[in-house]
Amino acid sequence: MFLIRAAFWLAVVSLFVPKEFAGSEIVLPQAVAETRIDAEGAVGDWCTERQEICDAGEEAARLGAFLADMAVDRIEAAIEDQDESAR
Repeated sequence: MFLIRAAFWLAVVSLFVPKEFAGSEIVLPQAVAETRIDAEGAVGDWCTERQEICDAGEEAARLGAFLADMAVDRIEAAIEDQDESAR
C-alpha cells in the first residue's frame, strides 16, 4: 500500500513541477544511449521456478494500474471543476 501511495503522490507532484525544474537536457554518448540489458531470459527462468510469486506480482501490477487510472480520472475531474468554478 505504501508503494501505491508513494506513486500516487509522485504523480500529483509531477503535475505541478515546471518543465525547466530539472535544468537542461543531458547529452549521452551514442554508445551509452544504445546500451540495452537483456533480462528477459533471467526473469523468465526465475518465474518458471516461482510461478505463484510472479502471478501475485502481475496481479499487484494490474491493481496498481487500476488505482492509478482512477486517481488520474479524479484529478482530471477536480481540475475541470476548478476551471469551471473560476469562470
